[in-house]
Amino acid sequence: MLRTWKDLITAFLRRYQYNSDMAPDRTQLQNMVNRESESFKEYAQHWRDLAAQVAPPMVEREMITMMVDTLPVFYYEKLVGYMPSSFADLVLAGERIKVGLKRGKFDYVSSIGTNARRIGATGAKRKEGDTHAVTSTPAWIKPS
Repeated sequence: MLRTWKDLITAFLRRYQYNSDMAPDRTQLQNMVNRESESFKEYAQHWRDLAAQVAPPMVEREMITMMVDTLPVFYYEKLVGYMPSSFADLVLAGERIKVGLKRGKFDYVSSIGTNARRIGATGAKRKEGDTHAVTSTPAWIKPS
């Protein structure tokens, strides 16, 4: 029987306490992974939705840093020096990187299982004998 507002509050909190007990925490956010099937924008939206439920609330700079830390190494390497000023800028940069990968603008090494293999933007496995080299001559050395 509810006789006072305090009784109502207590009953409500007892009834729905499980919601706050099950709320995501920072550790869960740090352990999230972008699945192959979801776009960068979908992953960022899902991640941000969960981040909004974390208590105490996260400031935007903390969200940006933590989100970048959850990304695969290739994305991390591209974004860590940039560190966008807003979460929306992070999403735009991540989408540009993903488009660049699809269009073959980058080659990267992906560690899958125990063997690291060279993967191009198409996802095709490179043959064992394939090589890729970049050379440069220092400016102070004059070619003969």
